[in-house]
Amino acid sequence: MTRTLAAGVSSNCTVDPPSMEERFATVRGQPLRYLVCGRGKPLVLCHGFLSSAEEFGGRFSELGAYRTLIIPDLPGNGASPPLRGRHSSGAMADVLFDLLTELEIDKFDVGGLCLGATVACALAKRAGTRAERLVLHTPLLSSDLMRRRYRDQVRLLSRRPMWDGVVWLSRQRWVSDLYKRFVIVEGDVDNRTADINYENQRRADPRAAREWLNDCLRRDDVDVVAARAERTLIIVARHDRLVDVERLKEVIATLPDLQVFTDSDQGHGWNEEAVHRQLEVLKAFFGNCHENGHANGGQAVASGRPVNGAANGLGHGRPALRDTVSIPLTHA
Repeated sequence: MTRTLAAGVSSNCTVDPPSMEERFATVRGQPLRYLVCGRGKPLVLCHGFLSSAEEFGGRFSELGAYRTLIIPDLPGNGASPPLRGRHSSGAMADVLFDLLTELEIDKFDVGGLCLGATVACALAKRAGTRAERLVLHTPLLSSDLMRRRYRDQVRLLSRRPMWDGVVWLSRQRWVSDLYKRFVIVEGDVDNRTADINYENQRRADPRAAREWLNDCLRRDDVDVVAARAERTLIIVARHDRLVDVERLKEVIATLPDLQVFTDSDQGHGWNEEAVHRQLEVLKAFFGNCHENGHANGGQAVASGRPVNGAANGLGHGRPALRDTVSIPLTHA
């Protein structure tokens, strides 16, 4: 099932707005919502905690000029219902792996934000050589690399009955706005972005959120990043109150073939100015994005050509990316 979707893009956008389409697939017997836009080699983007595909679909949609963006609502978030089983990063990565297989996508790049970085790491590990370049934005790679105050706070608040109170507070708009401003340190955000953030919190499944958070405390993805043969970019924020940035940078310095960008003006969250800065870094990391996508067989969504050689996608009844209808995004 597909339908057209309008989403905002940065007012600093220097290219024509890409096209976007909202899709629904059935993976492992459960619905999964995802957004698709752009052209070139596929780039899978995993949103952060209590969020949805709109987190990337609007702000980073300019990347659609260089990559075919595939942006899911992770299970239990946005319009994707929760899993029947436990919401570990590995379980959610398995769902994305099956989606990509269903779409007949072979090679792809992957990125993740905050807790979404754990899903991106799990997907990269599961996919092996199929997952090429990896981008991790303000990642929670290990509980040892979180600031102690935040780590202890999560451990306390994710226990019952404290968690029930957290869920109630997250659905109070004034609490949400204060938390975003003073803990996540997003800075000034437009009203539309604030509305989307709040709606995402309201829609998130409490069980899924709690299980994902607890799984993050048990994970250690440093070895996953260290074992990668392909290039990896990590974006960190100097004023991050969740990630121990200095310790993370010390770990990064010991890892091979890895790039790091420190946003000196940003906290764990990000506003439009941060997006504009980081888009330039991402474009440089991906290099000549158009040629990279074509060399691997990934063609433009709007071109009508197969993605990674998926010549028979429609014949098998699969939602092949090659037959996407192009709908322009609207400016915020």
